[in-house]
Amino acid sequence: MLQSPDYRARWLAQAIAMLSLALFLVGNARANPLLLVDMQTSEVLMAQDAGRPWYPASLVKLATAFVTFRAIENGQLSLNTPVIISGRAAAAPPGKSGLAAETAISMEDALNLLIVKSANDVAIAIAESVSGSVENFVVEMNEAAGALGMTGTRFANPHGLFDANQVTTARDMAVLSLAIRRHYPQYGGIFATSVVRIGEKSLRS
Repeated sequence: MLQSPDYRARWLAQAIAMLSLALFLVGNARANPLLLVDMQTSEVLMAQDAGRPWYPASLVKLATAFVTFRAIENGQLSLNTPVIISGRAAAAPPGKSGLAAETAISMEDALNLLIVKSANDVAIAIAESVSGSVENFVVEMNEAAGALGMTGTRFANPHGLFDANQVTTARDMAVLSLAIRRHYPQYGGIFATSVVRIGEKSLRS
């Protein structure tokens, strides 16, 4: 759901700030790299090994969202563009939406499922819709990372399931989060949503 500019900016700032806090808490508990950033000012409040490589897991989906937002901005597609759950997408491991193969949903619903449900099947379907294939989409993810200066990041898939070639840093994730806030505040409502309704089905985060 799209919201007014002030609402969008406020919610996106708060949502990604909470993501940064979560990164800090997880990192502190597991001795992983950590970075806590004030999303309003970009001030680094706390850092530990922020440039050390680590496995990004589902935070990869932020890059999937960024590339998709950019494709919408460029007129390549829209929030109404149908996203088809392919056989490859439907076969993805959990967590997932559980939508059957050949199900069609809007890009807006797909983005909501990507962020709210962290749905691996939908991440694949979005990649195929945006770039024609997962492989082409990953190329775009890495090009975007390079353009943003995410020098310690290499993406291997759009969902974040383990791949030995997929790596990032806490610093790079902060750069990506700030870029989403700066360039795409209109999608703040997605980051503030806790329930997605697809037909008669309600999916919660």
